[in-house]
Amino acid sequence: MLTFIFKVLRAGFLLALAAAVGAKFLLESHAEPDTEDIDLVSIFDGKHLVSTAAPFHGGNILSMFGGTLLDLTGAKPAPTGVFIDLAVVMGGVSIVVPEGWRVYNKSNFMAGGFSDVTRTDSSDEAPSVTLTGFVLMGGVQVSNESPIKESASVDSD
Repeated sequence: MLTFIFKVLRAGFLLALAAAVGAKFLLESHAEPDTEDIDLVSIFDGKHLVSTAAPFHGGNILSMFGGTLLDLTGAKPAPTGVFIDLAVVMGGVSIVVPEGWRVYNKSNFMAGGFSDVTRTDSSDEAPSVTLTGFVLMGGVQVSNESPIKESASVDSD
């Protein structure tokens, strides 16, 4: 029985790896600092976006075997709030929001984790960020401080 489980896990890993390689050549990011609806794709690499959009509506983040940093401290939220759809497979996403913004996590996690270390405002008027999507063997962190100090737009490391 244990041998069967390891064969299934190995096949699943190889399938995810093959999907990531295919997606690397087919998908690309559509995000600039002033983009209101972003599509950030990081597959086998890292992306860093400092948004200055006014208003910022949200968008999609795909991170497979890579990492993404989205800094919203310079963005103005849309009146309806910010909605970000996540697809994270064996990768990581860090989102930086200004102090006082509320964070709602509605994502599904399987063998992954979520960390919200923001200082929020209890006011109903406070801007909100809603996260949806799925995380498989990865992690998502939302904070008020960027883990890196430099400013950049979309970068590949």
